[in-house]
Formats: sequence, structure tokens, C-alpha cells
Amino acid sequence: MSVNSLSTFQSGDLRVEFLHAFQPIVDVSSRCIYAYEALLRSPSGQGPVDVIRSVPKQYYSALDQTIRETALARASALGVSCRLSLNMSSSCMIQDQNYLLKTIDYAEQCGIAAQNVVIEISESDVIHGIPRLNDRLNEAHARGALIALDDFGAGYAGLNSLIDVNPDIIKLDMYLIRNIDSSGPRQATIKALVGLALDLGIDLIAEGVETAEEYAFLTRAGIDMFQGYFFAKPQLCQLVGMDDVNC
Repeated sequence: MSVNSLSTFQSGDLRVEFLHAFQPIVDVSSRCIYAYEALLRSPSGQGPVDVIRSVPKQYYSALDQTIRETALARASALGVSCRLSLNMSSSCMIQDQNYLLKTIDYAEQCGIAAQNVVIEISESDVIHGIPRLNDRLNEAHARGALIALDDFGAGYAGLNSLIDVNPDIIKLDMYLIRNIDSSGPRQATIKALVGLALDLGIDLIAEGVETAEEYAFLTRAGIDMFQGYFFAKPQLCQLVGMDDVNC
């Protein structure tokens, strides 16, 4: 596929065009790209809301599948050799028993190993249907995929989501990160989470890092993996190499 061309979802009279941007997640301890997150974008480069705002709910599942498969195909065409992080719908996971396995199968068809697939679910989504959700996640985990709990600290599920999901990765929400260099409560929270993650064997990613001061505090607190504008902005249909990352 042409990585620069618009992708299209077509069903009846409904036509949805979209692109993907890719943002690196940087491991500063080893100075490498740990993963790229695939981010949905409208034809004008706007965020996911602009893509799905006018899509009727009955099309969400089919559109979501097209978006995920297109992200994998684009990443493969761009030559991604590290992990690829995909935002996925917990409601689709619960409703469709094969939702995650189909994604892993398609990744492997694209030449992306299951071990390089990171399944991101938002903390705010981990409220209903935990038993069935965990069944789906466990099946994906058995295939080698990694589970990331996204937006941690922004939702209402709190530590319950951490206990229920038992993820490989926690992505700390930008609300916890913003101005952390001058916020005592945020600093105390991050320090506690670093210790908790170490005890549980979970990797931490600080997302939404925008300033050198935020980065400096977080590294002192023991965090090695970062995502945010301070390092690199998402790029439409292309990958940012380590040489172009600010760190």
C-alpha cells in the first residue's frame, strides 16, 4: 500500500477517509525507539474525533477493524522493526471473541510478530465486563502480545484497573505529568507509582512530556521510557528515527 495515500472505509452510503500518524516511545536508558504508537488522523491531520464524529454506532466495529488493519499495514510498509502500539476498544473486545486474535493474525500476515504488538486499553474503559475482557487479554497475552494500560491516572477505575488487568505496561496520563517539576502532589504520586511498578514488574511510560523540566524530574524519579512533544511530535505516514529524537 502507499503509505501516503488516504485510506477509506466504505459501507453503503457511508464513506470515511483517514490517515495514521506515528509517534515514537523512547527508551532513554538504551537510547532506542521502544515502540511507535499508531494514531488515527483525519485527512486534514486532526485527531480521532474528527474521523468518527459523524459515524453511526452500528458501523463502529467494522470501522475499528479497518483502522487497526490499516495501521498495521502502514507500519509494515514503513519498515517498523520494533513494537507497534495500537489503541483498542474494550467494548469491541468484549463483544467480539476474536477481536484481538484477528488483530494479531493480521499483524503476523504483515510481517509484524505478535511479540511486537502492544494492545493499549484506556484506564477509563476498564469498568464493565472485566471477566470477559480479561479472557480476551489473556488469549492475546498467550500469543505473545503486550498489554498496556493507557491514560493511567485520568479515569475513575484507579488502582482497581491495575489489579484487574495486570498489564505489562502502564502509560502515565499527561495530567499526572504536566508541570510535575513544580507540583508536590504529582511528584509524590509518581514516586509511589514508580515503586509500585518496580514491585509488580510493570514498565512505566510517561506520556505527554512537553518540557525539559518535566523530563528531568521524571528521569530522577526512575522513569526511562517517554512519549511526548518534547521528544518528537507524531508524523503523518512516516517514522521519526532516533537521530531525530530530542533526548
